[in-house]
Amino acid sequence: MTNSELKLFENAHAFDSMTDKQIKILAAAVDVFAEKGYANTSTKEIAKKAGVAEGNIFNKFTNKRGLLHAIVTPVMHSFFPASLDTFVKTQLTKTYPSLEAFITALVQDRFAFLKKNSKVIKILVSEMLYDQKVRAQLTTEFTGTYWHEINKQLDFLKSKHLIVDWSNIEILKTMWSITGGTILGYLYFDQPLSKTSTKHAITALVKALRY
Repeated sequence: MTNSELKLFENAHAFDSMTDKQIKILAAAVDVFAEKGYANTSTKEIAKKAGVAEGNIFNKFTNKRGLLHAIVTPVMHSFFPASLDTFVKTQLTKTYPSLEAFITALVQDRFAFLKKNSKVIKILVSEMLYDQKVRAQLTTEFTGTYWHEINKQLDFLKSKHLIVDWSNIEILKTMWSITGGTILGYLYFDQPLSKTSTKHAITALVKALRY
């Protein structure tokens, strides 16, 4: 687990009721789940990486699913909403002079966020694809402020004839579709999230959405 990912669990108070040994277990689980996937990971492997007896996992987390739940829950209900709030305040309250400026700011911000928190995001995405309940819960964490500000930005760009005159949801679906390929390639196929790939994603989005 990276320092930024460790910090996100601290900020979500996920460690408040855990001993140092239990924190080591959760950190090891993040590393192993992200590397091998939940289904291909055993509690024995996690215990070995954490340097503890396997029974310590069961004492706190009951089983492997309980350990996954201990990772996913604070990410969904604390870290994810907080990161969205920061994104809104730092990127969605600005006035952008062009479509390219708007797209560049959003893509660079989100890709940087992805690189800092790639392990927990990979675990969350994998669980979201597998579990309908997780998908439904994650959807509810998109705050009203986020939707208000992103819609305001798109409406402004449309009013200036800087972006295609589509419905906002269709614009967002196009943005998610183009950036999604880059994100999945980075998370699951060891494709680098480089300056070049970031530039290509920005160029593709601008071409697709230009008025």
